[in-house]
Amino acid sequence: MRKELTERKKRILHALVDLYISTGQPVSSSDIQSKYLPEVSSATVRSELSALEALGYIGQPHTSSGRIPLKQAYKFYVETVSSSDNDNMLTDQETARIRNRFMSKLGKIQNISKEAARIISDATNYTSFVVNKNLQDVFIDEVKLVPLKNGKALVLIVTNRGMITDKTIDIPENVNAKYVDTATKVLNKVFRGRNIKDMDRFDLTEIDVELKGFESILDDVLDILRVYLSEHKDKNVFVEGALKMLDYPEYNNVEDAKNFLSVISDKKNIGTLLADNDSSIEFSLRIGKEDRGVDKCAIVTASYKVGDEVVGEAGVIGPERMDYKKVIGVLDCMKKTIASVVKDKKNNED
Repeated sequence: MRKELTERKKRILHALVDLYISTGQPVSSSDIQSKYLPEVSSATVRSELSALEALGYIGQPHTSSGRIPLKQAYKFYVETVSSSDNDNMLTDQETARIRNRFMSKLGKIQNISKEAARIISDATNYTSFVVNKNLQDVFIDEVKLVPLKNGKALVLIVTNRGMITDKTIDIPENVNAKYVDTATKVLNKVFRGRNIKDMDRFDLTEIDVELKGFESILDDVLDILRVYLSEHKDKNVFVEGALKMLDYPEYNNVEDAKNFLSVISDKKNIGTLLADNDSSIEFSLRIGKEDRGVDKCAIVTASYKVGDEVVGEAGVIGPERMDYKKVIGVLDCMKKTIASVVKDKKNNED
């Protein structure tokens, strides 16, 4: 459907979203014509608005002759804004303030991420989050079983990022080397190549591998992986400014406010909101009921990289009528600064 938009339709749609974000009121054709397209007649603008309405980009409230943007219009707006020069969306003073504040926090990666979330929230006046994707791309390379004395064995779990854990489990006493070798082969058939983040919903009963005689060992290893996941998952999610959403009319209703705070207070939900994000897209937008529990919201996210590797995501949750230009400008500045700081820290540690 995007191909059906002429350049004039794009200009008019962009102008309508701009004006609606600024005023919160339905936008008239005369407003668009006088402020954005003075070379075009009001009649032409009205005709183009009717076409955009038919295409599903805008709507017309019954009580007004003006139009308001719909979900598709906001997505178009974010795509066009994010493809422009993001450096011009913040003043030089705003950019310097963000970078200077951030560069003064060269502690642990977790502290950097928490401070980044706080800066984003303060700069935008919306709820913000930063997620370190330490566990997103961690795959199991090998599981080693090392027999000890008295019916014990050491489990070593090696991933594409090195060994992550070594724990002791119970095994049958007086087992021979063949048993240990077979158990190790079964463990690797089951777990090798799997993503750590999937272990909390991994079901051994659905695996097409002969498990007879090794069920207890498999359960123990799965428990080890789940404990590791739970211990590290929440440490990688940082949320700031949750109460700021209550300043906006969309959350004047007490039940809506309670539901929003309930969703945001559980950090696992943030990971769920980001589960389908395409890291190849510079900025992504999700609106309303695409995400259960945060309807009436828009979520703008940006991936940040060190080299070509995506190491995390930063985002803002706000009303649909948020200041997207400001948000994208802040996220763009922050993701560049985060990437720079993380890269410098890794270089210093090597």
